[in-house]
Amino acid sequence: MRLGAALITVVVVLVAGVPRLMEPSTWVLLAAMRELGPLSGWRCARSATYVYDPRRERADSTLLAQPPEEVITQAFPGVEIEKVEANLRGGETVVWTRVAIAADGLDLDEARVYVLSPGRLQAIAPDKPIICNSHLADWHIVAEHALS
Repeated sequence: MRLGAALITVVVVLVAGVPRLMEPSTWVLLAAMRELGPLSGWRCARSATYVYDPRRERADSTLLAQPPEEVITQAFPGVEIEKVEANLRGGETVVWTRVAIAADGLDLDEARVYVLSPGRLQAIAPDKPIICNSHLADWHIVAEHALS
C-alpha cells in the first residue's frame, strides 16, 4: 500500500514538474542562483530593479558590493536616505533622500533624488544574454534633482 502511494506521488510530481523544468525562465533562474546564491540569484532573475530602504535593511552585498547610499552620505552629510532603487540590468541607481533646510526662519524638509552610475559591475550571463549585473560598486553621482 505504501509503495503504491509513493509511486503515485512520484508520478504526480513528475507530471506537474517536468513541464516547468523545460521553461526558459526556470533555466535563467537556476543559472542566476548558481552564480549568485539562492536569494541574490532570485532577485537577479526575477526583477530588473532591486529596491530597499537603508533605514530598515542592509543592501544585498552580492548585488551591491558597495551600497550606493554611502556615496551620498559622504558627499552630503546630514542627508537621510529613504529608498534605493538599483537597476540590475543597466546599473543606473536612484537614491531617494530628504534633507533638512532652513528657509525664512522655517525648518523644512526637501526631497532630493540622486542618480548614480556604477564604475564597476559584473555581468551575470552564463549562456548569454545578460541576466543581470551584480557586485555594483565605485559609484559616481551623475544627476541630482530637487523634488520640492
